[in-house]
Amino acid sequence: MAQFDVHQTVTDSIIATLEAGTAGQWTCPWHRKGGSLPVNAKTGRPYRGVNTLMLWCAEQANGFGDSRWATYKQWQELGAQVRKGERSTIIVFFKELGEDEEDGRRRVVARASYGFNASQVEGAPEAGEPMPASEWVIPEVFAGFVERTGARVLHGGDAAFYQPSEDRIVLPPRERFPTAHGYASTALHELTHWTGAKGRLDRDLTGRFRTQAYAAEELVAELGAAFLCAELGLEAEPHRTHASYLASWLTLLKSDSKAIFTAASAASRAAGYLTALQASLAEVA
Repeated sequence: MAQFDVHQTVTDSIIATLEAGTAGQWTCPWHRKGGSLPVNAKTGRPYRGVNTLMLWCAEQANGFGDSRWATYKQWQELGAQVRKGERSTIIVFFKELGEDEEDGRRRVVARASYGFNASQVEGAPEAGEPMPASEWVIPEVFAGFVERTGARVLHGGDAAFYQPSEDRIVLPPRERFPTAHGYASTALHELTHWTGAKGRLDRDLTGRFRTQAYAAEELVAELGAAFLCAELGLEAEPHRTHASYLASWLTLLKSDSKAIFTAASAASRAAGYLTALQASLAEVA
């Protein structure tokens, strides 16, 4: 029997979701209306990294209207029961195997567990209040979030980009964006790029991805923005580069089964860095 490859299985699932974009009406799984991070129904903790993507893909593919997930056993412990015939979704966890005797590095292996959405369960606890509908008003929490990062943000022109040589973010004026959430998503995309600079996270993907490093960094920025939008209660909308990069992301994922794990992990790290700045600056204030 062929060995089960967690990385390949997860990657194949995400590729299938992205390739569905070539047919009919389609929304990328991380561009979400009234978005929220998937959370474990028992612990209340949000899933991170590649699990966020996997569960978002499953929610979109199945039309689930709930962001809560748990294993079969955890639902039973909550007094609920998974309905007969429901299909599970892979949730990845990483298990340490100790240190390598030769180089002293920690050895970590990916393992699969299986979760079910609250929509697949009888007797699930009542969900909380849904997020309010989008309006062309950016919540105050967003403006404060950006300001507390300390990033230099300038407005002007028609292009959005992070300029490493000047260590600054340039965004078109807000009125150039159709929606407030589109503006916020773009700003968070560029802020994710900003985290990769030397002295911050020093993110250099050239060694890992070589000629595909630029596309990989754009994927990190897209995912980082989506993770942050979900945390801030904003709707993640496509960055202007999204359509042009979709094909390159598919090429990247098809050539490297661990690429999405690396990108999602880097995006989670960037989001965590920006969130941590909020707490550290609040303490100074």
